[in-house]
Amino acid sequence: MSREQPRSERAGRRVVAPGDPRDKPRESDTVRSPLASGRETVESIVVAFTLALLFRAFEAEAFVIPTGSMAPTLMGRHKDLVCAACGRDFRVGSSAEEDDQSQSLRIEQARLERELAGLRAGRDAAPPEVREADRRRAELLESERGPLAQLRLRLAGKMVAAARCPNCGHVMRLVEGEGPAVRYDPRFPSFTGDRILVDKFAYGLSEPSRWDVVVFKYPEEAKTNYIKRLVGLPGETVSISAGDIWTSRDGAEPRIARKPPDRLRAMLQCVHDSRFVAPALRRAGWPLAWTDWRGPGAEGPGWRTADDGRSFALSGGVATLRYRHLLPAPEDWAALEQGEPIAGRARPRLIDDFQPYNAIATRPHWVGDLALACTLETRGPGGTLTLDLVEAGRSHRCTIDLVDGAARLAWPGAAGAEPRAKTPVRGRGSWRILFANVDDELTLFVDGRPVAFDRPTLWDRPIDDAEASLPDDRPAEPGGIDPGDLAPAGITAAGADVRVADLQVLRDVYYIGALDVGTRPGELVERERLEFPLEAGQFFVLGDNSAASKDSRMWLTGHHVDRDLLIGRALVIFWPHAVPANWSVPVKIGGIELRLPSWPNFARMGFVR
Repeated sequence: MSREQPRSERAGRRVVAPGDPRDKPRESDTVRSPLASGRETVESIVVAFTLALLFRAFEAEAFVIPTGSMAPTLMGRHKDLVCAACGRDFRVGSSAEEDDQSQSLRIEQARLERELAGLRAGRDAAPPEVREADRRRAELLESERGPLAQLRLRLAGKMVAAARCPNCGHVMRLVEGEGPAVRYDPRFPSFTGDRILVDKFAYGLSEPSRWDVVVFKYPEEAKTNYIKRLVGLPGETVSISAGDIWTSRDGAEPRIARKPPDRLRAMLQCVHDSRFVAPALRRAGWPLAWTDWRGPGAEGPGWRTADDGRSFALSGGVATLRYRHLLPAPEDWAALEQGEPIAGRARPRLIDDFQPYNAIATRPHWVGDLALACTLETRGPGGTLTLDLVEAGRSHRCTIDLVDGAARLAWPGAAGAEPRAKTPVRGRGSWRILFANVDDELTLFVDGRPVAFDRPTLWDRPIDDAEASLPDDRPAEPGGIDPGDLAPAGITAAGADVRVADLQVLRDVYYIGALDVGTRPGELVERERLEFPLEAGQFFVLGDNSAASKDSRMWLTGHHVDRDLLIGRALVIFWPHAVPANWSVPVKIGGIELRLPSWPNFARMGFVR
């Protein structure tokens, strides 16, 4: 587990101020003596710096994220990668390059390299015995087992040697060479973490809210700043079970903690994106993740694709399109590269909490809280469209009438009390739809806006039932009536002329019930349920990257953050790493093409959710 320590920017400190101290004082119509003008300039600078310091002390402060415990919400030092097989972009953390040990090793490496350069230059005027000693020392430094080679090997251990694409499973090698000569491939540079603005006044007038991203003083070392997501409030008992957060008060039964719509969308992580198809897999006969579910030999219209599964269309009839998590394993890709047939190796997998940012193999945990997103294009006046998500063998459905836009939800036990709503999805048109089954609640978004239903879309079940829920992993093949969790997402159209594109399967954050028992360094124990009681003025915090976060689960001196240790709420990512010149789009001015050394990364700027 790694620490997430947002560092206040000391050198070249970025402080949001109401004025720029470098601005020159405004000239008036009167003539002033050089002495008076210089004095006013100094006074203006002093006032500006004073205001900036006051603003920093009481209102906002800039921090930089060094590590990845909050990925993918916030990025620490990382590499931006584009999969060479399918073209999907993703990120992998590289903060170990710049930890304290790495820095000391790099300093020692630089010292030895300077020494070696001096020895190579030679000292002609030196006595023969000194020149011979210099030669032996240079041979030692250059040898495969010498101190310089050993340092390079230790630094190589800090490198991210490979990364696995979350969309197609392809493994990308990020280093060149072997042994002491190993080094990073220059095509994959590392970038500094996100720079964020923290609202230090947020909790001066109001109390912290669940799911806020907060900056606080690390309870075990108050000089260190941490950043996590607040999940437990004072007076609660927080439970981690089956990947979800449960809370209770005064001995009552725990109830699942649900995310508001804006936090829900921000915390979803993409498992599959139909826009990115690996041509090598298709040439090898690897089946598409989305398939017409009627099975071979079915008659009548069915879902068809003309672009290798990036989009699907149906005209009339009744047909279901389903997703299977057919993610190739590294050994499948290795077999493909050896020219071996791999089509017969494809097997549906359960969706788990794999996080590409970590670039490490961790014990997988089945994730049942899923969401389905697609761009729906209707090309006729009628019909219905049903989206469904399977969790532990139970189907949760949203059906939309394409004539009047009426939507209704259904799930086991909801018969006779199905929530209903009106949506803008009616007639001919195009909409972006997201349907989520997260935290025992169904949510529908149309063009980014949540749809309000006429009754609650959630259900309360005991925490014991959630812990007892297991995935239905029976074989899932097209034509099956009950697909189970090996085919967890589906789209059914009836009497409609529709096209669906840009299909995405997403998952919720899975919180691992891991505990540091303090017996041996780094030894963690997983339990089905962890409980943490909080007293007045105490808060419980977790990282979004649960597999790589040292948070309230792991602290040995207490599992809470006291109220007086809270610094503020993370407000915006105001400066992610800049886009390098070779990635940026050239700007044309008067027929002249201008490519700046770097370009602001506008895509990742925005509010922290």
